[in-house]
Parts: sequence; C-alpha cells; structure tokens
Amino acid sequence: MKTLVLCANYDKIAQVETILKSIYINNEGIKTYIINSDISHEWFVNINHFLENITSEVVDKKIDLNRFNDLPELKDTTRSKIEYGKFLIPELVDEDKVLYLGNNTIIDQNLDDLFAIDVEDKPLYAIIDFVHPDKFNMGVMLINNIYWRNNNIGNQFLELSKNYGLVYEQAMINDGFGTNIGKLPEIYNYQIGFGDPNFELTNSYLYYEDTVERPAIIQYASDSRLIRESSPKNLSKKWWNYHSSEWSEVINHLTSNRLENKFDKEAIIFLNYAENHGAQELIRRFPNIHFNIVSGRALYTGLDILTQNGNATLYPQILNYQLKSIIEKTDLCFDIGYGDKDVHFETVLKLLDIPTFAFRDTQYHEQSNNCYVADSMDEMIKQVNKLPANSSKKSFDDIFDISVKSIDETLDEIIENKKSVVRIGDGELDLIYGEDIIYQHFNPELAKILKDSILNNHNPRVLTCLPDIFTNLDRYNEMRGYYAVGVLPRFSDFFKEIEKTKYSYGSTFMSRMYMSFKDKSKSQHYFHKLRKIWQNKDILIVEGEYTRSGVGNDLFENVRSIQRIICPAEDAYDEVHEIEEAIRNNAQNKLILLMLGPTAKVIVNDLQDLDNQILDIGHIDTEYEWFKMNAKYVVSIGKNKHMAESVDKNLNEEDNPQYQKEIVMKINKK
Repeated sequence: MKTLVLCANYDKIAQVETILKSIYINNEGIKTYIINSDISHEWFVNINHFLENITSEVVDKKIDLNRFNDLPELKDTTRSKIEYGKFLIPELVDEDKVLYLGNNTIIDQNLDDLFAIDVEDKPLYAIIDFVHPDKFNMGVMLINNIYWRNNNIGNQFLELSKNYGLVYEQAMINDGFGTNIGKLPEIYNYQIGFGDPNFELTNSYLYYEDTVERPAIIQYASDSRLIRESSPKNLSKKWWNYHSSEWSEVINHLTSNRLENKFDKEAIIFLNYAENHGAQELIRRFPNIHFNIVSGRALYTGLDILTQNGNATLYPQILNYQLKSIIEKTDLCFDIGYGDKDVHFETVLKLLDIPTFAFRDTQYHEQSNNCYVADSMDEMIKQVNKLPANSSKKSFDDIFDISVKSIDETLDEIIENKKSVVRIGDGELDLIYGEDIIYQHFNPELAKILKDSILNNHNPRVLTCLPDIFTNLDRYNEMRGYYAVGVLPRFSDFFKEIEKTKYSYGSTFMSRMYMSFKDKSKSQHYFHKLRKIWQNKDILIVEGEYTRSGVGNDLFENVRSIQRIICPAEDAYDEVHEIEEAIRNNAQNKLILLMLGPTAKVIVNDLQDLDNQILDIGHIDTEYEWFKMNAKYVVSIGKNKHMAESVDKNLNEEDNPQYQKEIVMKINKK
C-alpha cells in the first residue's frame, strides 16, 4: 500500500479533509498517516468507513506536543509546532517509502508513477523551489524512510531546529542533505504563490508557472491562496471543488463540479484602481455573463465583494501572458474603471474588434461601431442585450498582415544568397517612437534611418528582419504576453505602415533562437546552421566594450581567424563615422559580424558599397551561453562580459590573452 503523511491538528481540519478528498478521488490503495495531537479519533473512524471501499485508510498518529517544548515559538500564526512532527516519521511510520505533504496541497492526478520512483540512492526526493531554484521546496517530499531511520535523520533535524525553527526548515533540510537530494518532475509540486503580498516574482517562477501544463500535486503558498489567484488556470477553484466533494463522491472517484457554471458570454473589466462605475450592478444584472476582473495591481480591498454572485472572477496582479489568455476568450469589455487607463489594453480591444461598453465618465475611446457609450445603467444594459448570441472572434494572428520568414528560411537566405542582415527588435522600435533605451539615447537622425531601413529597404543584398510575432504567439514562453499586449499595441500604427510594404522580412530571432521559445529542442539545429555561416572564414567582430562575444565559449571556434573592433558600450551611434572608417580599413576578405545594438543597423546599410557580407547578430553570445547551460529561463551567465537584457555592472578588464590579441582597434566615447 502506498504511504502518505500529513502533520496537522484540528485547526487545519478543513485543509486536511480537502487534501484527503483530492487524494482518494484520484487514487486507491493509499494509507495516509496523520500526525496530530488533538483530532478526535472518531473523525478517523468515520472517514475509514468510506475508505475501506477503495482499500485505503487514514491512520491516527497521536504525539505529545511537549516533545517540542525546546523548539522555537512561531511568530507566524498560520504555522503550528505540530509540523515538527514530520521529523518523527522514521519513528512513527513503518513503511520504507513515504510521501510527505504540506497542509496547503491537493492531489490532482493518480500518483502511481510517483511511487514507482526508486528512492534507495537518496535520502529524499523533492522539487526545486520555483522562486529560489538553487534550493528544493519541502512542501512535498518523497522520503527514503530506511535511510532516515538508519541514520537517525529525524532526531538530527529536531536538534537543528533549535537554531533554524520552522520558518527556516526548508533551508535546514537543504543544508542538511546538500546535493544528496533527488529531483522530482515539477508536476509533483506546482507552487502557486503570486498574489501573496510577500511573494517574490522571479524569472524561475514565471517559467515553471507557465510551462507546467497539468500539475499532479498543487501547493498553495498560504491560506489566502485558497481564495485568490492571479492565474486563469483557476487552480484555486480546484481546491474548492475538492473541498465541497462528498465522501460518497470521493470513493466513486467523482470530482465535484458545483463551481463549474456555463455562461453565455465572457466579459472583461480592466481596473487600474478599485473605483469603478457600476461593476457590482452589472454583475448582478447579467447572471448569464462571466466577468473577468483583471488588474496589474494588487487590488483586493473593496473588490472581493464583486465575486459573491458566482459569475465574477478577480485576477489581481495579472501578468501579460495570463491577460492574453483571458482576452482571447473575451466577447465584450466593460470600460468602467475610473482614473488612468491602460493604453495598451485599450488598443488591444480596438485591434481585436472587441465590443466595448463605457459610461460618459469612464470612456477612453470615442463612440464608434464597436464602442458604445451610455449615459445610464439601463441604457448600457439595453446596448449589451443587442449583441448577437454568437459572433466570430478575431485572434492575435488576424491583426497584422506582415510576412516574416521562419528562422530556417532566414538562415537559408543568408547562407545561400550571401545576404547581409539588419535585425529590428523592440529596442529599435522604441527609438523610432522617440524613446531612450538602455544603451542608446534617442537620436532623431538615428530614428529616421531605422524607420527608413524598415519601410524603404530596396537593396537586394540586405535582408531586413522583424520579430516573428504576427502569428502563432503561443510558441513563445511568457514573452508571448509581452508581445501580445505590449509590443503589438504599442507599435500598432507603425505596423500598419509596415503592412503596406508587402515585403517578406527575415526573422529577428535568427540570432535569438533559444530563450524565448517554449520548445527549445530546435535550437541546436539553428545554432549549428548559424555557425556554418562563419565556418573556416576570417571574421571581423565589431562589438561593444563589454560584449566579448565568443570569449569563454566555442561560438567562433570554427573560424579561421578573428579580429575585433571594440566600440563604446553606450551611445555607439555618436561614433558611427569613426566605427565605419575602422571597418573599411580592416574589412579585407572578411565576414563582418556586428554586435552593436541600433548602430549596427546603420552600419549594415552604410557599408553596402563593400563586397563584404555584414551580419547584425546582436545578443548572439548571451543566447549561445544560455543554450550551452541548458537554461530554462533568464539566468546570469556568470562571466566577465555583457549579458542580454541587463545593465553591465562590476565588469572588469578582460585579460584573456587571445582576446587582447584579436583587438585591432578600440574606439572610445568622445
């Protein structure tokens, strides 16, 4: 029989029952020990009356809390000393393999595959902590109880707890076992935390929250997470579905769907502030419409009341990729928030032709065919009721008719036709729109050149590239949200101009082919193909002072020779004429590779009188470092050189003798 352990007292009985129901709806043949000090034994008898029908049981393991008198008192009132009971598992549980679950978890799948894992080589198996991926999260532990028993592990941890306490028990267990912890698949501890005021949003959390499609074990970071959730995955609803299940449903493996309502339409309300015109009345008067109330801020106070009718869901602190998924199912929008508007969101509504209803004192758009402005609540309700029952939805794929080649097609064109390359990204678009970016201040002359290179590049030797974001956004990781509700609406007017060119652009991602993609399996093929371009060639690298492309990796190991021109790390465009002169003087029979931000785009077009192939490949070095690291999300590359999407700090002089030998000229900022 498979064995689980919980540690809880009666004050957590609601959580315990919910965990048990989730376990036994999805599993049979499970024995669950509950280490406790005050749960009535009759409670166990009652539950076992049902569980005997599925060859399962819950076991009452009483302990005396006086055993923990020497251990630190808890300032966090949501934690109890009974949780130290996990360290008594070797003493209280005879089975050799034990799954420990924290009290804020539920089971959402069969666990046979988890229990099939051989744990004999490690003291325990766990899942990395989504927020701090250099540590393991101890809310779910698959314990090798033989090892713990033979090595007196429980008592050792109880002694260490005098210094660590429960607050730092995760650090204690990580420190205690070090690298001797086995790694479980992430589906066995999917950690929801975003929305908690103390939660730390990290690149690692974004990655795991987004990529784990169907978690088997879900851990809610705190009690508040049981009623609030920013993610459209609606995992908080899962908790309540299990919680509301009857035991007669549990033993027949039937999940309660009492919370699953069918609605005629999906509406969205975006609020920057809690103050609004009539949300509560609209929700009450349209019971057949489901209202998705979203905000980029932690709006809780005053808005929880909107969810009381059952046809509204609150999504505070929503992230762009989560917002994208809600927008895609939206039939109509109520623009009823007071105060500043989210301009990008309002633009997306217009781009997708989503019917929008506003009051005079809340409207953003002028009244039009798809934007309705009402003077009263009754008038608005009449307008909404005129909407057709079913209408086709426009998708993000339908917004712009801009042709962008695939990465493979782009690389083929570069290799087969010896094309030079200009790559346009969001940084260049920001400059065109008059904004500074990290390494280049706005310059009207530069902005004009960049715009012209996109709209009027008729040189057949140059392939202009754009981000491949106009179709199939779901191939990207959380960046798809940034593209959908950030880049597309922000630069929509310019994209409309680009549409008119009917040009077939290359893909900017020809040198950013790894980190932003969900499926990274093709990246090795792309890098292999890209490196063919400079195989056995003499190359001239023109880069910023801290870029140091290829230093410390084998990116350019297959070239015949390397020379480098080192340029200012910031505002390189100010020195563009000197840089171009230096390239002319050193270009003989060389492939020229540019890693110089927006200035690279200017150089490619200015030097087309040369016979050289000139490639703007930008942050290729960082992308290659992440690829070699098998990084799943943006992490430090840990080397003395520039990293994409970061500010260069504390970088030292590069004393690599080969690198220094390759430098033929250094251009300083005037």
